[in-house]
Amino acid sequence: MKTMQIGRLAMALVLVGVCAMGGCAMNRRDMLRDKADDVGSRLKAEQQRVVAMDQMDPTRAARLDRLTQLRASLSAANVALGAVPRFFKDTEQQTAFDVLEEVYDTIDWNIPLGPSEQPRKVPSQFSTGVLKLN
Repeated sequence: MKTMQIGRLAMALVLVGVCAMGGCAMNRRDMLRDKADDVGSRLKAEQQRVVAMDQMDPTRAARLDRLTQLRASLSAANVALGAVPRFFKDTEQQTAFDVLEEVYDTIDWNIPLGPSEQPRKVPSQFSTGVLKLN
C-alpha cells in the first residue's frame, strides 16, 4: 500500500515537473517578441519623458524626431518578426532571428541618445527596414 502511494506521488511530481518545464520553455520567436515589447516600453517611456520636456529646450524636437524614427524601425522589425516563419525556410529562420535580435538591441541602444550623439546603425540586412538575408 505504501509503495503504491509513493509511486503515485512520484508520478505526480514528475508530471508537475514536466508541465512546469513545458510552460517555461520559450521558442526564439517568443523571446524576441518579449524583447520587442520591452524595447517598445522603453521607447514609449522615453517619448513621454521628452514630450514633457520644456518646449523651449533646443534638443526637444530633434529628440522627438529620432524617437519617431526608432518607433518606425521597431514597427518594421515587429512586422518582420511575424513574417519570418512564412517567408524563410527553417534553416534561414535562425539567421533572421539573429538579425532581428541585433535590430532590437540597436533600437534599445539608441533610445537615450541625444541629437548630437552618433547612433548605432542597424545591421545591413535590415538597413532599409526590410529583412534581407541574401
